[in-house]
Amino acid sequence: MSARLLVVLLALPLVSHAEGLPGFEDFRRVDRSRRLLGQLQTAELLEVNQIDTKLILRTAQEHSNDFRVVWGAAELVVLWPQKQPVYEAALQLSSNSVPVALRYACAAARQGESELALRLARFGQTADPENTLPWLLELWVRASQKRPAQLSKDPILRPTTYQDYSAEASEARIRLLEKAGYSPYAARRLGFKADSDALLIIKELARPPIPEVTKLLLKDTATYLQTRRQFFLSEMIGQTIERTLFALREDVDRSVEVRVRTNEIEKRREEMQQLLGEMERNVIDYATEKQMVQYFNEVLSLGEEDAMRGLAAVVRRPSESK
Repeated sequence: MSARLLVVLLALPLVSHAEGLPGFEDFRRVDRSRRLLGQLQTAELLEVNQIDTKLILRTAQEHSNDFRVVWGAAELVVLWPQKQPVYEAALQLSSNSVPVALRYACAAARQGESELALRLARFGQTADPENTLPWLLELWVRASQKRPAQLSKDPILRPTTYQDYSAEASEARIRLLEKAGYSPYAARRLGFKADSDALLIIKELARPPIPEVTKLLLKDTATYLQTRRQFFLSEMIGQTIERTLFALREDVDRSVEVRVRTNEIEKRREEMQQLLGEMERNVIDYATEKQMVQYFNEVLSLGEEDAMRGLAAVVRRPSESK
């Protein structure tokens, strides 16, 4: 473990791991209140979502030989002066794991740590060459520096997949939170996260004008996000990018391909919205804690849509079970 991380950790007082941690009923109560009020966020929801940084760092110290726990801490800590040394420790413990490196690279880029972000991105280009993310990250950093949109080297293979390792990072956060004393449900509720710095980066790159080298990488990224369908959020971002690229085509007004594909995207969005509405109205409120833990596990292993359909199949309203 790095000296910087030890300095951060050893300065912390001891904490009680179980004291005041929210559980299943706390989340259920505030969720019901939020839906009743028709609000996306409430003060109560923000309160139960708060995670104690000292508890997180202390847990990382107690499990300092478990890189997934330390990585989970790096993902959960908010302030960069605390986050960076924990990420460095996770990278070292994991023997330069590609998922850790690329997540760290994106966090560094968003913090303006351009040289660090580029160094880690170039490592990713070598270790994970078919992944569009490290190549897009380099282009984002260059754009932030007002430099020409070009790559420092040509890819050996054409990058056609997209991996920001959100599922793996969620698993690391969940592992950390369980070690910190959270219940299995609370750890999954707080540790699950579909969005990422990487998704913010590709969304920004998709704002016109878009250089040609960026367009090609974004096109393959958008296709992959909609094919793999890990999370609804990433799939919707893929749809938005694809439609943005369509709008830039010179033949957009007369292209049959664009019209057909646009209709397919709209149909798919309606399907997703219907499923989300069904879950909100008829499933989530009636699921048990055990069923919800299984649901989160299946989101990460099978994908969000399959997990939702699986949960809906086993959960029934009280009136339907009579």
